[in-house]
Amino acid sequence: MMEGKILIIGGYGAVGSTIAENLATHYPGQIIVAGRSFTKAKKLCDKVKGNLIPYKLDSTQPIDTELLKEIELVIMCIDQIDPFWVEYCLVNGIHYIDITADKDLIEKIENLKKKQLPYRSSAILSVGLAPGITNLLAQNIMNTQSETEEINIFILLGMGEKHGDSAYKWTFDNLYKRYSIQYNGNTHLLRSFSSPKKTMLKGKRTFYLFDFSDQHTLLTTTKVKQIVTRMAFDSRFFTKVIYILAKTGITRIFQFSKIQKLLIRSFKKVTIGSDVFGVKVTGTNKEYQMLSCSITGNGEGKITAHVATAMALLCLKDTFPKGIHHSHEVIKNIPAFLTELKKYDASLEIKL
Repeated sequence: MMEGKILIIGGYGAVGSTIAENLATHYPGQIIVAGRSFTKAKKLCDKVKGNLIPYKLDSTQPIDTELLKEIELVIMCIDQIDPFWVEYCLVNGIHYIDITADKDLIEKIENLKKKQLPYRSSAILSVGLAPGITNLLAQNIMNTQSETEEINIFILLGMGEKHGDSAYKWTFDNLYKRYSIQYNGNTHLLRSFSSPKKTMLKGKRTFYLFDFSDQHTLLTTTKVKQIVTRMAFDSRFFTKVIYILAKTGITRIFQFSKIQKLLIRSFKKVTIGSDVFGVKVTGTNKEYQMLSCSITGNGEGKITAHVATAMALLCLKDTFPKGIHHSHEVIKNIPAFLTELKKYDASLEIKL
């Protein structure tokens, strides 16, 4: 049994609630579901019949140090502006897991390493689908193939899955974006939804550049010199439309808040496409030999929650080194970890 409890911040959201329900089967009565709405937290706790504890908490406010005295692990399911939660947990011996896909926040958390503080616990980043499974599949290629020189990551997202406002906003913000990336020691400026590349993932599809954090993280934490992430939506027609809009610069309008609010309301009311997801990673070595691996399933939010759950169970066993790490840096047996996810979703198709 754990000595303390698990605090899930944003625990009644789509991803957080699944993590809470998963962990409640292992640690009944020791999971605290926290967020700004006590009513929503209690509603989830009532659904799980007393195995969860509701708590009102605003993560932007000063940390409740009394509460954290009984916490062994914090799982953050809400994007933060400042990484003060991570720093507090590391210094005070509380494990920390963050499911964020926000590249800027991840960089801020990584910058805490410069402080060289006496860390007493582990903080794990890149936990979810992308980043997360993408990182693990890429590392699996590197573990299997000698002298991998190039990694290509392909992400398929279903348009039919319902998300929170922040997830939609993140996608819209990145549809029209210029971003820099390091290849072979040189900085290259890339544009979202450009440079099409075809591959087989739930059928033959065309994927386009997108600024997921995994490519940046992998370039700084592995020896591979060139790593690129591309994405597509399950609707081939919609993906092509976005490509055309991006090419003409019209996707700039998706950055306007009024347009975003209108689109978010529309996506929540009308279902377009399915909730399918897929990740495929290919690796090429000096001899131009290629390896590939993939995972497909349904429910991007669910798979993120299942990855976070599996990571939490390992973290609580103190199997990870202290300090700040990404998922691909701490999971040593990647095939076993990914296969473990089928306990939560037997329909997952894993090809390694």
